[in-house]
Amino acid sequence: MRGSALVAVGAVVAVTAVSGGGIGIGLAPAADRAAVPGRVTRIVAPERIEVFVPSGRFEMGVDEDAALVAVQQCEQAYPAVAGTHPVTGKPVGFCGVDYELDLVHMQPRNVYLDAFAIDRDEVSVAAYRRCVAAGGCDLDALISADERYIHDDWPLVNVTWLEAQDFCRWRGGRLPTEAEWERAARGDDPKATWPWGDDDRPKDFNHGQPRTEAMRELERTQVTALVPATLLGDPDDSDGTALIAAAGRYVWGEGPYGTRDQAGNVAEWTADAYVHDDNQKGYDNLAATNPVREPKPGELAPVRVVRGGSWRQPAFVAHANLRDPFNRLYQQSQRFSHIGFRCARVLPQSAPSSAPPPVRPSPR
Repeated sequence: MRGSALVAVGAVVAVTAVSGGGIGIGLAPAADRAAVPGRVTRIVAPERIEVFVPSGRFEMGVDEDAALVAVQQCEQAYPAVAGTHPVTGKPVGFCGVDYELDLVHMQPRNVYLDAFAIDRDEVSVAAYRRCVAAGGCDLDALISADERYIHDDWPLVNVTWLEAQDFCRWRGGRLPTEAEWERAARGDDPKATWPWGDDDRPKDFNHGQPRTEAMRELERTQVTALVPATLLGDPDDSDGTALIAAAGRYVWGEGPYGTRDQAGNVAEWTADAYVHDDNQKGYDNLAATNPVREPKPGELAPVRVVRGGSWRQPAFVAHANLRDPFNRLYQQSQRFSHIGFRCARVLPQSAPSSAPPPVRPSPR
């Protein structure tokens, strides 16, 4: 794993209780070790494969030049959502107004994070099925959307933020914060804008492409003054996959600590709320130590930060330091065919802090 710390957690543990006083063998919590005398109890712990990220500081954010390039790429990919307001005459659109304002407020800053573990891969359909079978997760994520995306080895999509959080809690973790997600994807190299470094390698991750002109024409009648009905691009099989790829297929897209598919395949929910108002944009008023943005008090349908790009979005969205241009639409209770998730957990303070440093992959 190029020097990363990789651990598989989860096992089947047999606990035998013998009449007249027996011995329990296993790693289950004490509350789970009670057994009926003379009976063998099978305990299945949720399986997970994680990588460990040591505590420390890193540079989080996007500099002015990179922000300008991102806005230009956004406008090229989504020309139908730019223009002027028919009444005020002011410019409107996600790219040149809202997205640019987000990026302006995401300037590079020094952030400290405690050590944490994060899933190597995006949570698969098979893993979510196990949670449903154990009674820890709601079935709706498997039956409420397009069955074409339900393959056991594919990352789960059409899962709400709330369902994703429930799964992670069942596993003993939670969704990663935006800062944790970015550090796992970039490591400590401020020049790295991809999990593998700073060079573009579009063949090494699963991404989409801008919507074709013909499709834009067909959808133009569905576009409102500010929000298009269809935001996504078209699939792009030039990277080797037309739709979603099995988790971890693109091994050359690994991050510095060993995570896979943090660029593309499916975009990912994070723990942070997305706030875009006059007083808070981007990283405004966020702590420099273990930052996380909470929803505004009383907000009924919080929007959540989504990272990583996907199989249905242009490649630029997958940059490790960028948010999705349409992030303001991702309400936590909604389902999207391009958004999945992975889990994280904070490591105990007593955990060793000598995890290997990030190692960049060698060129092929």
